[in-house]
Amino acid sequence: MDEKSGKCPHCGGNNIVGGVRVDQTADAGRIGLAYKTKFVLGGTEPFYADVCDDCGTVTRIYVKETGKNWYRK
Repeated sequence: MDEKSGKCPHCGGNNIVGGVRVDQTADAGRIGLAYKTKFVLGGTEPFYADVCDDCGTVTRIYVKETGKNWYRK
């Protein structure tokens, strides 16, 4: 998304819907960025997206909580 104009980079539309949670079906498990905790089990920080409601282009994917001990390969 063009931060200055708030326009979609694909179609030029101004109808950007922010903060849409990215989900999976229940049987697929969680989707998001994995992070380490002090316990055996880690956590998953969910993804959120900003979407152009005119053409369907995802203009941004992000997490709301930062500063985690992210898993890296």
